Amino acid sequence: MPSTPSEPDEYRIGRVQDALAHQLNELDVTVALTGGGVFLTGTVTTPARCEEITALVRRELPGLEVHNDLSVASLTEPDGAEEIR
Repeated sequence: MPSTPSEPDEYRIGRVQDALAHQLNELDVTVALTGGGVFLTGTVTTPARCEEITALVRRELPGLEVHNDLSVASLTEPDGAEEIR
């Protein structure tokens, strides 16, 4: 159920974080509401995950501009063996 502008910001943020946790299993995304819209920060595993999160936030907070500042984690294997000294 999307939040409404009449709800306090803390409730709206909580509703989005709850949806992120239950629908996408995302716990490491920070959601902040300001006069300029909603800002998302944190690290996710893939670019597709960034898009899924943005879509979910747009559904939960319709009418607000979403600023997705999420980073995608680099999950590549190292080039060589780690040298321990």
